[in-house]
Amino acid sequence: MVKCIFVGLLLFFISVMVMAHEGQPNMGFAWRDGKIEIDIRRQGRVFGQHTAFVIPFTDALSPYRMGDSGFTGIEFDQGGILGYQTESTLLKWSNEQSQWIREGFAEQLVISRLSDENIVTDKEGKGLQGFLEKLTNSSNFEAHAIFRIQKPDGSSPDDGAYMVFISMLGVDESGEQILYKPSVPFALVFHINAQKNFDSLALSQALNVVPEVKLNEYSRMDALFDWAESRYGQLFPHQAESRFIFGYYARCYDNSVCIGSKDSRIYTAGGILGDITEQGLIEDFYSQAGL
Repeated sequence: MVKCIFVGLLLFFISVMVMAHEGQPNMGFAWRDGKIEIDIRRQGRVFGQHTAFVIPFTDALSPYRMGDSGFTGIEFDQGGILGYQTESTLLKWSNEQSQWIREGFAEQLVISRLSDENIVTDKEGKGLQGFLEKLTNSSNFEAHAIFRIQKPDGSSPDDGAYMVFISMLGVDESGEQILYKPSVPFALVFHINAQKNFDSLALSQALNVVPEVKLNEYSRMDALFDWAESRYGQLFPHQAESRFIFGYYARCYDNSVCIGSKDSRIYTAGGILGDITEQGLIEDFYSQAGL
């Protein structure tokens, strides 16, 4: 009897510890008032106008891999599938130039979760979407992605800091409807010091410099699409929900016309507008709409 009680208490203790494990950093999110709030656990840091989460690679046995940092969320009450979208290519800190560089290095970032995997390099990887968690019986979640910094030739990456901007979002099981609109983009900063060549002081210096990266502003895009619907009703004859279509953040209408944005530009396609056509910089349209 005593043995059974002991085993039961041990199993309960282990289950509590597993549930309490959130990883470092605990990147906390909440769905409130129709938007995804980021860093509700206050484990990020202010990074210019953005939030940055520092992910240290500290395992001596696998110094270029990290699987302990956690994405956690509360109040996601619409079910569906939660994921991320990469909002930039990979950046690397240059000690020589004292700035974040966008090209000219071999390292690449691999983000994997279960069978899903994405690779981000200095040239490719912006706009990729990846899986985090499927919500079924709970509005809360905890997910641990695995991050790796590697070189294609198999050699060890340099000690240093690497960065990518991502956003959180959620869709229904078909992937067609956005249930949780994309969050404000935030930065993931990866710190490698395997060869003792890039300590915490060097990391602090890197985090004092904010790179100039054009990032999507999804709420502003939605406001622009709303304006287009009210201003050009003959082309966009009714309200429509925004969604991702082949890398474009877009809306489509019953007349087969679509309007979307990609890489800071506006595009139209379909119906009387024909093939995909670039219409200009999104900033110009923001100015025209008073946004």
